[in-house]
Amino acid sequence: MWLFLDTSSRSRLRLALFSQTGVERLQDDEGERRPLVALLSAFISHRELTSLTGVCVVKGPGSFSAIRSGVLIANLLSRLYHIPLVGISCDEAVDLALVAKRVHSRRVGKSKYVAPVYDAEPNITKKGVGRGA
Repeated sequence: MWLFLDTSSRSRLRLALFSQTGVERLQDDEGERRPLVALLSAFISHRELTSLTGVCVVKGPGSFSAIRSGVLIANLLSRLYHIPLVGISCDEAVDLALVAKRVHSRRVGKSKYVAPVYDAEPNITKKGVGRGA
């Protein structure tokens, strides 16, 4: 099984498990988001987590905080469990059945690290930026 993470939107979080036959389980949360770690622990059991064969993450583009959290968790799981890691764009993540097929057929480039792609440069030094000011 492959774990799929999509945190590319501030208001939506998608988690899925991919088997060789397609999307086994999907959780698509819209609206008020809970922390990623809480959703992930509710979505997948410890036994399933330790038997993963890969992690696929949407690397962006997306908001700084949203993308950063998903990519961080994906990189961490890949290193912790010594499993392949695949980063895809938001455009590629539209059709999850196709993504599941691609990761199992090995038609995607695996990497040791996925770098986040932000939709804008992060700006954490100016007061009021990002707060509607």
